Amino acid sequence: MNIQRSFSHTDLALELKDELEESLEEQQAFDGIKIQQERIGERGLQETVIEIDSEEGEKQLGKPRGIYVTLEGENMAGNDGSFHEEMSECLAKRLQSLLSGKRKLLFIGLGNGEVTPDALGPLVIKNLFITRHLTGWKEIEGCPAVAALAPGVMAQTGMETGEIVEGIVKKIHPDALVVIDALAAKSSERLNRTIQISNTGIAPGSGVGNHRNEITEKTMGIPVIAIGVPTVISIPSLACDIMEAFCASQGEGMKDIFCSWPEKEKYHFLGEILDEKLWELFVTPKEIDEAVKRISYTLSEGINQFVAGRIF
Repeated sequence: MNIQRSFSHTDLALELKDELEESLEEQQAFDGIKIQQERIGERGLQETVIEIDSEEGEKQLGKPRGIYVTLEGENMAGNDGSFHEEMSECLAKRLQSLLSGKRKLLFIGLGNGEVTPDALGPLVIKNLFITRHLTGWKEIEGCPAVAALAPGVMAQTGMETGEIVEGIVKKIHPDALVVIDALAAKSSERLNRTIQISNTGIAPGSGVGNHRNEITEKTMGIPVIAIGVPTVISIPSLACDIMEAFCASQGEGMKDIFCSWPEKEKYHFLGEILDEKLWELFVTPKEIDEAVKRISYTLSEGINQFVAGRIF
């Protein structure tokens, strides 16, 4: 059996960073790409920012030009309140930089609220500070007008999420759209540990091979910010982690056999040895129920801080 597969991982900045590091080892030049990393606070929070600002950069990384941000930390899935507070504040500051000057905002929680690993978006929407209907209230002077919706998935509505969102955008005319979604991780180390932010929009379901109409500035007519957290991982990606751990445990000689291969070669190799049915399977951590609740609260708190302007 010789199966060649590719996956649309959604680790954004970290995925791009990995590709950059691989290419730099091969001494390839990169024009139109900027990368910045910063340690934030005292609890191991790290921010990685990659900006693609030219057509050449787009071609080299295979991603549209824009800003790709990853906030990561080992305590993301834990119950460390101080860490989650730092993460919320960092998210609020990043939203402030991406949405500066935008006064009317629409937040969309993508996903199926009845499936725990996919419920991140709907859970975030439940806890947002909604202000669009509070016109004239002194308490919200200076806050952007915020509307929000969790539109469900096609199996529940019979409609493409993009169709629903496009209709709302045309009706209420927001200045920008912010979509929140659960993502598919490239590595098990990143499950429930990173917040991904991008100003290039999103293709719902692409991480699990269920491609829907993209939600981008091109399709919506307004800037689109995507926020997500990896909550599931594909079996082939998990197999890559297991193979790398095994080879690394056998010494340098064995480590070079698999760990040093480019990603395409790894998936080509796995395509030859794994049953085809395994390529359709995705798994999630056993503590996903509590993790999604905590992470959704961290995201909603960061968004609410941005909306209320409490930290600026």
